[in-house]
Amino acid sequence: MLGKEEFFVLKHYLGEGISKTAIAKKLGISRMTVYRHAASGKNEPVYGPRLSKQTLLEPYKDYIRGRLKVYPELSAVRIFKEIAERGYKGKLTRLRDFVRLIRTKPPLELEQRFEVSPGEQAQVDFATFKTNFGIVYALLVVLSWSRDLWVCYFFHQDQLTVLSGLHRAFVSFGGVPATVLFDRMKTAVAKSDPDGRAIFNDEMLRFAAHYGFRPIACRPYRAKTKGRVERAVSYLRHNFFYGRHFADLDDLNGQLEKWLEETANARVHGTTGEVPSQRLQKEKSYLKPLPADNYIPLITLGRRVSRDGFVAYNGNEYSVPDSLKRLEVEVRATLEEVSLYQDGRILASHQLLDGRGQRILDPAHRRRNKQQPKDEWFYNLENIIEVQRRPLEQYEEVLK
Repeated sequence: MLGKEEFFVLKHYLGEGISKTAIAKKLGISRMTVYRHAASGKNEPVYGPRLSKQTLLEPYKDYIRGRLKVYPELSAVRIFKEIAERGYKGKLTRLRDFVRLIRTKPPLELEQRFEVSPGEQAQVDFATFKTNFGIVYALLVVLSWSRDLWVCYFFHQDQLTVLSGLHRAFVSFGGVPATVLFDRMKTAVAKSDPDGRAIFNDEMLRFAAHYGFRPIACRPYRAKTKGRVERAVSYLRHNFFYGRHFADLDDLNGQLEKWLEETANARVHGTTGEVPSQRLQKEKSYLKPLPADNYIPLITLGRRVSRDGFVAYNGNEYSVPDSLKRLEVEVRATLEEVSLYQDGRILASHQLLDGRGQRILDPAHRRRNKQQPKDEWFYNLENIIEVQRRPLEQYEEVLK
């Protein structure tokens, strides 16, 4: 005979369409028991006499115990949604108290918290997400003191994406922190010295010098060194991304921008006890001002021109003139522009395209198609030649 906890878990699994054999294995019971309860059609177990006073949560406690028995790490928010769909009208706070009381507690692991001053540090990290339109990468930048968060999704995680994202994050914050903490991402760290210290690549050092911050890399295999951005990744994944639908990258970033403004940076932060956007206003006076001049990266890549006269860069295509004698060109990309060179001479300059699968064509790069019907200028030339015709005798006289 099933207990109350197992009964509720069994009904939940049946509702989710899990096979009866799999349910029997999960609960450690026979398949016949599962079939019998499925055929009974009962939605509630038989309860004993109820107390005269009971909270709104009381009818759901056995279900909650059953869920936590099978999934010990299930969040109170997730359970709240499940029991709300089953009729629970109470508050989340009461459910949190009950879950905290009955949840199996893991051994306490003490961590040292590294406190920072206003304007002292920002932390940076990438996170990978799978969507219906492909793999995308979220670049997260969080100010360590205020916890104000900037995020944007990209199709790439190359060096130009990192530099562009940092620039946009600094603009969003209204200034530049004194240090920026990276993990060992290849777009920032070139290698390590014999003592394990990070050696940043030349492009990142130029970028840091332009904006006036000092790049720092966390120690290998010590992700908790940048715990603020690690927690932001988890928060982004569970509070924003999970359970939403996105049509494309623009829609994804559009919903993200709204979530950052209305939720992530508008909530009372669990650690600071303050709203990140309000705390940012206090931190702004400690941030360094943005540089007056735009940063121009020195990122150069070799590319080959396609048969139809385009060069591919980061998933998009940019046109070149169709009079080239060689098909090899150099791509020099900035935060806003893509320029194409050959032998040190600029061939074309285009606005940097967002996303991927797009193509930009400069009409001046294409000559007149010789296969088109004769243009008006051609017929005018024939008329001119016709008017100037002379009898053959006149040409013979000239030859004499």
